[in-house]
Formats: sequence, structure tokens, C-alpha cells
Amino acid sequence: MSPDVLVRPGECHVWTARAVSVSPGLEALLDAAERRVFASFLREPDRALYLTAHALRRLVLAEALDRDPAALVFAAGPHGKPYVEDAPVEFSLTHSGERVAVAVTSGTPVGVDVERVTELAELPLPVLSERERAVFDRVPEPDRAAAFTSYWVRKEAVLKATGEGLRVDPARLTVSAADRPAELLGWRGRDAARRGGGRRDDSQRAAEQREAVQPHPPVRLYDLDAGEGYRGAVALLGPAHRIVRHDGGGVLHRPRRAAG
Repeated sequence: MSPDVLVRPGECHVWTARAVSVSPGLEALLDAAERRVFASFLREPDRALYLTAHALRRLVLAEALDRDPAALVFAAGPHGKPYVEDAPVEFSLTHSGERVAVAVTSGTPVGVDVERVTELAELPLPVLSERERAVFDRVPEPDRAAAFTSYWVRKEAVLKATGEGLRVDPARLTVSAADRPAELLGWRGRDAARRGGGRRDDSQRAAEQREAVQPHPPVRLYDLDAGEGYRGAVALLGPAHRIVRHDGGGVLHRPRRAAG
């Protein structure tokens, strides 16, 4: 295993890259399912972004596991979160605009999200909790798109880490304001959600309205510098981790080596 990609316990390694041009060498890394999705894109920028993201995921995982990137087999967990069969790592993938990020840990559940800041005529404010909305309403108009995107990537990173994705209403989560260090401040109804389905009694309905300070295991949130015009975040479940950044572009352009 190459020392510069050794993912130790207590570390979260994150590779970021710009979308690269489509090339046969990168396309050859994809499996049949990925190639079908890749072929479905008609616009060249969309094809390049998808290929960059999925090739980078294969390359960094292959280096961390000392395997052939094209031979990696992905499966889906109970909520659709992907994992590598027979591999002691956790990972998360995101792409937006022209940016891609892949996060890898030695087994700690992780979620990463990067989004391009986009000026919209109407922001989807219902995804904010009441506490977040009270703070957001005081943000000056020119800063609102960036502030909203910070809220969104932090929430999305958390829900990717738990594996629940948008099956959970993002408004149930409360994260810190854009000008504050990334932190999960509360999760409304988390205890009730963990108890599962069945007939709800008054105590369960009351629990759904309560906002837990932290779910178990605790969520650690970190901001990720994704470049000008973007916002990013990484979430991990459990103890604090050291975030280790890598240049994904260097991995994409590096000559391939044999595994083993």
C-alpha cells in the first residue's frame, strides 16, 4: 500500500478535483452499470463530470486497498449507500458544477457534499429548520445564496454519513450558520426515528417534536474548501477525525500501476 494514501484510524482523506476531459483510459475503469449511466448523458460537461467522479472514486479506493481500480465491485446498503465488497473502508462521493470530491475513512461512516453556489429566483427555504430560518432571515440579500448553500451541504453531508439521504426531511436537522464553524446543533425527532415504525402514541409524537442535541453516535461536521463559487462539507459518525486533503487531479492523470 502506498504510504501517501494510507488511511489511518482517526483520519478522513478527501480528494477534490475539477472535471477532466473524457478519455478512453478513464472510461475503461467503469463497470457495465457505470458505463450505461455515462452513455446516457448527452452533454459533454455532464459526461465529463460523471466520468471524473466515478473514475476518481475507483482510483483512490484502489490505492487505499491496493487493488485494481477496474476490478472493484460496489454494492448498496439498506438505504442505497454504496460500499466496496470485502473492504474495510467507508467512502462518500459528490459532484456539482465542475467539482468532484471523494472522502475515505478506515471504517467510520462518512458523508461528503459539494455544491456550486447558484443564484436562484427563489431559494428552497423549507429545507431549513425554524432556528436556521430565524438566522438566515437576517443574512443580507447578496450573501443569501452562499449562506443557503452552506446550510445545504452540511445537512446533505450528515444525511450521507448516516446513509439516510433525503429519506429524512432536511428541516429536521439544525446546523450552524454559514459564518460559524460547521456543527450539527440538533436533530428533531431523531430518537423517535430510531425507535422505528408501528403505532405512534402521545410520547412518540412528543419525541418527534423534540430536537436532540446529538444523535448516537455523535456527528462531526467539517467545512471543506471546494474552490471559488462552491461550498463543501464532510460529516463523520463517531469521534473527531483529522481531515487530510489530496489533489484528485494528480490521481486522475497519474500513470496506472499494477495492484499487488
